[in-house]
Amino acid sequence: MRTDISKYLIHSVRRPDSTDIPQDNEDEQLYYPLREDGEIYDEYESLINIIEEGGLRASRSFRNGKATIYGGDPVVCFTEMPLINFIQYVKDRDDRYRFTEYGIALLKKDVFENKGRPVISGLSDENTFKFEDYIKRILPPDILPYKEQYRYVKLDLINGTDWTHEREWRVKCDYEKRDFSVRDDSVFNTYLTWGINVFSDFLFSEAIIILKTEEEAQEMQMIVQKQLDCSYSKGGEEFCNKIRYLIIDNAIKYLDNNSLTRIEDLPSDTFYTHSYEVISDDEKNKIKSIITECSELATIFADDFIANTKIEKDEDGFYKDICGFSHVASYETTNKYMRFLLSKGIATSIGDCFWLNKLGNNVPHIQCMSYYEYIAEKQCDFLNEKIDNIFTTYSKED
Repeated sequence: MRTDISKYLIHSVRRPDSTDIPQDNEDEQLYYPLREDGEIYDEYESLINIIEEGGLRASRSFRNGKATIYGGDPVVCFTEMPLINFIQYVKDRDDRYRFTEYGIALLKKDVFENKGRPVISGLSDENTFKFEDYIKRILPPDILPYKEQYRYVKLDLINGTDWTHEREWRVKCDYEKRDFSVRDDSVFNTYLTWGINVFSDFLFSEAIIILKTEEEAQEMQMIVQKQLDCSYSKGGEEFCNKIRYLIIDNAIKYLDNNSLTRIEDLPSDTFYTHSYEVISDDEKNKIKSIITECSELATIFADDFIANTKIEKDEDGFYKDICGFSHVASYETTNKYMRFLLSKGIATSIGDCFWLNKLGNNVPHIQCMSYYEYIAEKQCDFLNEKIDNIFTTYSKED
């Protein structure tokens, strides 16, 4: 049992650095804010962005605007360092723009199955050569085959160039094939770039999210759970993996005092585990009865709107109102009542919240958004009084 080898590889999440934005290709920005509420300032926010995008973006690892990866193809990088060495390296290097303790750990065999390979450090001959393509850093194939060039890392012990301590692995993405979908909230659309979906159970059997504190894990779990509930990330990538949360503050205690070195050696209390409040059988029966009653009230609310609305109609008898829809919804996705409604198919996850299904199926169809908002608001009032004050409306123009 070797302590210097782990069955996990770690992708370190670093703080965004504006100097790393490529000068020759704007499409290769490593971090593009997914969330509507602002820029990404630190490594923890970068990790949230990775979760919401549903995977790891690939790049040609720009430094001061210039690519450092050979061969022209973007890559995703990992380290083979056991956890104790990983943490020590973060401390020794002391550069949050290059390496931090936040990250994603994947099984090495899964990375290998997805074409990940260790880097090739140095060449048999000198490290001086002419590029076939200087901008893309493509070497002549007689130095290294095209398909292996992404693995090359310069090694020159005489002149002090040595990155072997990073024990790096890389997964290559084809530069000509962008198939990783990213959500851009600023324009309410998606676009394709390079990356690997580490949260798909078709590609990876598990993913470990590495965070510093348990408080961060609690927040991250809420984000992860929303995407697990709907099975997709915001960008549209499949999100269905087994996910664990490794807390560095907990791990350090064992690594320092128990001669442990690897993720797989750590006891279960090093990991954060979320537990939901249990709902009783009586509560389940009560909830189902209230939902049935709420659905039946929909026609009464509809008739009330039609009888009392002051919205004018046009010459064809249609309300002069915008088209759209409105659902009873809840953003309390960890609430025990909402978890039960989801398990019974009464609620559906749409990512950020749950919609309640079929509460207005019996009402007449009218092209009038105010009509549907009125019914949903009345149903919310009813449910908030009878169950818990966790319901609101989700409306959208059509």
